Amino acid sequence: MVVGPPCVVSVKKNGAAIPYNAAPGGSNDLVVATHYHVPGDPAIRFNFSISAPDGSFTLDRTKRYQVVLNLGAVYPGETFARAHDVRVDRTVAGGHNIVTFIQNPVRMADDSCTGAGVCSMTAIRTSTGYLDGWIDNLTYISDAGDRAAMRGFDLASNADWVSSPLELDDSTDSIFLRVANSHFEHDGTTPFIGSAEFKLPFPMLRRLYEVDDPASLTPAAFSVTGAGSAATTDVDVDATGHTVHVQLEGLTFSRRRLRIIGDTRPGRPRDVVARRLTSTRGRISFSPATPRGSLIRGYKATCRYSSPTLRHHSFVIGPGSPLIVRNLRPGLRYACTVRATSRAGLGRIARVTMPRFPG
Repeated sequence: MVVGPPCVVSVKKNGAAIPYNAAPGGSNDLVVATHYHVPGDPAIRFNFSISAPDGSFTLDRTKRYQVVLNLGAVYPGETFARAHDVRVDRTVAGGHNIVTFIQNPVRMADDSCTGAGVCSMTAIRTSTGYLDGWIDNLTYISDAGDRAAMRGFDLASNADWVSSPLELDDSTDSIFLRVANSHFEHDGTTPFIGSAEFKLPFPMLRRLYEVDDPASLTPAAFSVTGAGSAATTDVDVDATGHTVHVQLEGLTFSRRRLRIIGDTRPGRPRDVVARRLTSTRGRISFSPATPRGSLIRGYKATCRYSSPTLRHHSFVIGPGSPLIVRNLRPGLRYACTVRATSRAGLGRIARVTMPRFPG
C-alpha cells in the first residue's frame, strides 16, 4: 500500500468495496500499487494492478472494477490500461487531483514481443483476466504547448505491445497507432483476439495531428491494416467534452503487427451533375462532401480527355458548387472528377461525364 498521495483511495468490484491492501492468498482480489518518482526528476508515474486472490491473472472479465486514486498535486496527464470498456474521470477535491478508473479485465496472450514490437507466432502465456492502469504527468513531453494539448489522453488495449502516443505520418497526413501481438495464444491453436480504445482531446488532435475539425470524425476515419484483421470500429464524438473516443474490437494478428490509421480526408461530393454550357465551358454541380476530421476548404474539379492521338485536361478550384470548367475542346466528351480540398489532403473522388457540345 502506498501511503500519502499519490495513493489508492478505494477499490470496488461491481459497486461493492473490496480491501486494496489485502495479502496474497486471502479471500479478496489482490491490489498492488506502485509510485515511480526519482528525486529531482519531474516525471511522476503511478500504476496499479489487480489479480485474483492467489495472485494469478484470472479475474472474471464480466466484473466491473472501480479504482479511485489521489494524486495530490500531480496532474493525471495521460493514462494507459490493460483493460476493456475503460472510463477515466479526472476531478479535483480539496486541492488534490483525483482520477477514477472504471474498467473490465481483459484476456491477454503476451510476454512474446520485443521492445520493438516484434512478436513470436505463439504467445508464451495466456491470462484469462488481466487488469491494470498507469498514470503519467507528461513531463517527458518537452514542449509545454504539446504537453497541455495532450492532457486527458487515455489509451487502453489488451495487445502485448502498443506504441503511445499515436503518431503522425507526414507523408500521408494520417495519424496511426501501432499494436502487435502473437497470432496464437499459449496453446498454439487459438487465435488471439485483441482490442484497443483511446480518448483523444480536441486540442491534441488539432495541435499534434493537424485534425482541424475533430467534431466531424466518423468511424470511417479509422481503419486497421494487417492481414487477417476484421476489426470493427466505433467512434463517439463528445463535442461538449471536446473529446473523441475510438473503440476497436476483433483485432487479429496473422502478421502480428497492425496499424490503426486515422484518415481524416473528406468524403466524396454527392449528386454530381455535369452540363456543357458552350463549346469551351462546362458546369459541374454537386451537393457538399461530408467532413471526417478536416475542414473542407473548397473543391477541385478536373476534366480529362484521352485518345491515341490527343490528351487534354482542364481543372478548376472553387469554394463550392457549381464549378465552371473552362478551356474545354469543342466536340470532346470529358471524364471529370470532383474532390473536396482540406488540410488533410484531397477527399474521396466523385466521377461524372462532361458531354460534348452540342450535347
